[in-house]
Amino acid sequence: MRRYIFISWLMALFAPLLLSCAPPHLETAPPHDENALSLANPAAKYCTDQGFIYETRKDEQGNEYGVCLFDDATSCDAWAYFRGECGQDKAKKLRLNLVEAAGLVDTTQIDVLWLMDLDADPEHRTPAFSITSADDIRALLEPLDALLPLTPPMRCPPVFELQFHHDSGKIDRFKLSICGLYGDQPYWHGLVLRTPEAFNAKFNELLDAARMPH
Repeated sequence: MRRYIFISWLMALFAPLLLSCAPPHLETAPPHDENALSLANPAAKYCTDQGFIYETRKDEQGNEYGVCLFDDATSCDAWAYFRGECGQDKAKKLRLNLVEAAGLVDTTQIDVLWLMDLDADPEHRTPAFSITSADDIRALLEPLDALLPLTPPMRCPPVFELQFHHDSGKIDRFKLSICGLYGDQPYWHGLVLRTPEAFNAKFNELLDAARMPH
């Protein structure tokens, strides 16, 4: 009996200490945010960035998949839409006028840098060639001075970096691959601008001229 009383007394004595050493309560998980989850998904982001609705559904086996709901009540598998396999007649809202977005009208020089040397310091790469002729700069900018569609990125590694120098000293840097132009600026939405044929033709002409021995 005395032993029982002694043990009970010890438990009463140390109970506050044990409670004080207990791990803190975990924070309650925030409510399920379907929209936040969808934005972490590139296919969902591509859908919602164009003003459409991304919706998660389940198939007969209970597996979740996403669909993009268009304004005309039709829909398309979100990843298929992202890959350009369906709904391309709906993909009309994500367009970019690069000249307006980057303010390229005051471009005074365009440096073209090879990106083949991956170990080179990006800040100290030497341009392969520079475009300083006002006529050549205008010929490159005119095709980009229009609302052009942005498309999902493909597996096209960048070949060149184009550095557009402004009167103010500001420099806009874009990557150029065979798939098109893209950059880190927010107006790209993580997508690629397919360069018009006129831009490609002029750039290839200048590239060939730079390769010719002088």
